[in-house]
This record gives sequence, structure tokens and C-alpha cells, in this order.
Amino acid sequence: ETLLTFEEQTTLHGYSVEKHHTTTSDGYLLSLFRIPSKGPPVLLIHGLSNSANCFILNMCGIPPAYILASAGYDVWLGNLRGTYLSRNHTFLSSDSPEYWNYNVKELIEYDLPQMVHFVKQQTGYPKIAMLGHSQGAIAVLMALARQPDLSEEVSLAVVIGTPGGVSTTRSYYIRFLLSPLLHNFCWATSTRVLSDWSDDLFFAKFVSAFPKFSHWIIQDLYDIKIVGGDPLHYGYYMHRLRGGVNLQTLLYWKQYYNNKLQNPKLYDFGKETNLEVYGSTEPPTVDFKDIQTKVAIFNGKYDKAVPKEDSELLKKSINPKYLVHYNDEYEIDHGGFLFGCNMSYF
Repeated sequence: ETLLTFEEQTTLHGYSVEKHHTTTSDGYLLSLFRIPSKGPPVLLIHGLSNSANCFILNMCGIPPAYILASAGYDVWLGNLRGTYLSRNHTFLSSDSPEYWNYNVKELIEYDLPQMVHFVKQQTGYPKIAMLGHSQGAIAVLMALARQPDLSEEVSLAVVIGTPGGVSTTRSYYIRFLLSPLLHNFCWATSTRVLSDWSDDLFFAKFVSAFPKFSHWIIQDLYDIKIVGGDPLHYGYYMHRLRGGVNLQTLLYWKQYYNNKLQNPKLYDFGKETNLEVYGSTEPPTVDFKDIQTKVAIFNGKYDKAVPKEDSELLKKSINPKYLVHYNDEYEIDHGGFLFGCNMSYF
């Protein structure tokens, strides 16, 4: 299944699938996959440098998208701007620097609201549920906090493996992505996108050929000794997960990591540009207490990317009136929420 597209793989597993497109108000063309049903719609949002593929790849248990589809939900899976599945624009070329001039601010102000509006329009439901993993989860919360009107359109936000305003991540891979050394290298080489999709299977074959080395590399995100699985699947996961992430988004998460406040801020452009963009020399704070949608938080006991203290801070940041579920003791790690053998938490 390493070479299959989203549509081919979903069809192979016995589900109908559709592909849709919608355009944001700033011109980005976003793709969404749908596993249709007459049940209530739920919109799934992927994590950093991933794509909608992450919700259908589990080779050990039943993937989240298929669990929801089998339960009768109308499953929609969004691909955020810049991923290889959403890399078109009404007038910008992805070869231009201008195309990549965005960060999480644009994801929460343009991409997520547009996807919600589109799913509502297509299904006729007045409200939809949203489910996000990792960056996708925190983006959902930030969108709901910054745009109160969005709460009128979202019935429930399920957030999986996500921190609060402070990140104390112990993942070496995430720390590498946030390192100034990597960022400076990207600036020097004019690299606009990292962890990008490629049809070349060399990397997948290399990972599969050296499973012990691969396990050492990725165990702080996905540890089969904890969640089960076959090391021969590492190449499959690493190949299919690559969706692409731009440098400015990584720079934002570096700012997020350096933040020590209970609530995060939006992207800091510097005082002069902040004044132009925000009307203030400092970027606005995202107050999770402003969320007026029911929130369910799922975090894992062995999640090195989102340690327990980060999860607990998020819990304290949400208005108790809207917090309908919280559990950070699942016997699972960050990647295990998607690829673990035991998906009973779902």
C-alpha cells in the first residue's frame, strides 16, 4: 500500500471516497477527502508536515477515519495549505516565495474556517464536529478561541496529542525541526518546504532495511515497544506521512516552544510588521478561555511530544463549562493515537 493514493487505499478497504476542493479568501486551494455517509459530519485535521493520509495508514489496528466511517459518521479529511495535496493558488505559484509566506495564523484564520463552511454547505448540517491530532488539534483550539463565531458552527472539538500554551516537548525530532541550525540552513539554501512528499522510495527502502536504527530515530514519537506494530512498517509510515511544512510555520512553533505563558501568542513578525499586521507592536494572545465549544482532550501517558504537564496546562486553560472529556493516562504515545494496535480509546 506504500504506492497507493488516498482514494485508492480507501477504496481498497471497502469505503466510498470523494475528493473536493475549496478556496480560501486569500486564494489558497484546499483539498478535502470524504468518506460519505448520511450520519453527522466530522472534519479531521492532520498534524505538522503530515496530510490527511495520517488518518488511514494504521497497519496494526483500524485507522481513525475508518473507525468513524464504520460508526456511521460522514468523514471529511482536510489538507492544510502547503501540503502536497493542497498546493495550488488562484494566482500564486508554489515556486514563488510569496506562496510560502504564511504560518499558523493563516491556518486558523483562513483554512479551518473555510473547511468548516464548506463541509456545512455540502452536508446541510448546521454544526459539525472537528477532530485534530498534534498541530491539527492545537490549530482547531486556536481557531475556536480567536473566532467566537466559529463556535456557532462546531458542535465538538476532539483534540488528540496536543499541548497547552507551553510546550516542554521531549521529542528530539520536534526539537530538531525547531532548531535555529536547521532554520539557518533553510534560509541559506532557500529551502521553502521540509519533509515534503516524494515519489522516490529510496528513503522508505532505507528505513525498512535498517529497522533498529529507524526505531531509535522515531521512538520518541512512535514506539512499537509501547503501542505495538511491525518495524517493517516504518518505511511505509515515513513515506506516506510526508506532506510538507514551510519554514515560517516551523519558526512559529519555535516561538511557541519559547513561550512561557499559559496562553500562546500569534506569530511575532517583529515590532514594525506586528504594528502593520496586528495594530500593536506585540502579537495578540490566544486565550483558550474564549472557546465556547465543547472540547474533549485525549493525551497519552507515554507521549514525549506532549508531556503530561503540557496536557494539564491545557486542561486548566479551557473553561470547565465546555470541557466534556479529559484523559492523559491512555497507555499510548504520540504516534500511537494514529498507528497503535489498540485503538480502543477511539
